[in-house]
Amino acid sequence: MKRIVIVLGFLLSIISLNVNAQNSAILSNGKAIPIRLTSEIYSNSKYYSEPTAIIDADIKDDNGTNIVIKRGTPVNISSTITKAKGLGKPAYIKLDFISTTSVDGQTISLLGGLTQEGESKRGVALGVGLGLGIPICWPCLFCLCIKGEKITIPANTIFQNVVVNDKYIIEL
Repeated sequence: MKRIVIVLGFLLSIISLNVNAQNSAILSNGKAIPIRLTSEIYSNSKYYSEPTAIIDADIKDDNGTNIVIKRGTPVNISSTITKAKGLGKPAYIKLDFISTTSVDGQTISLLGGLTQEGESKRGVALGVGLGLGIPICWPCLFCLCIKGEKITIPANTIFQNVVVNDKYIIEL
């Protein structure tokens, strides 16, 4: 009688493991995640607003059968935005995509981002400002106020170079 109970318990545990395995999906490290920027980023904006982004398409598990991250899920972003300044210094924008959320509420770490710098006008500002300003024409010193190039990243820009940073088991 003891053997029947032990065998029956063993069979039930195997069946429950198979049922649990079918209710989960695996999201592997390195899976590409397309991200859409939902707000415009302008480097010389008077008022700073945090950039926002969403997942652009449904992300499926490694088998391609189950959706593990739904389209439209918000993405956490870390941003560094520097305005263009005098002496020809250009604007600078750096976006790091930090994380998003899976269908079961897990935080999914992301790896990827964007770094963009405007064109420097330092040579023009210093050349005209100091080259002509000191020896020839004093008003040319105002050319030192020339700013570098500004940057604008339009809304609906899609970033394809973002990947999952770890392996996750998602409960469905």
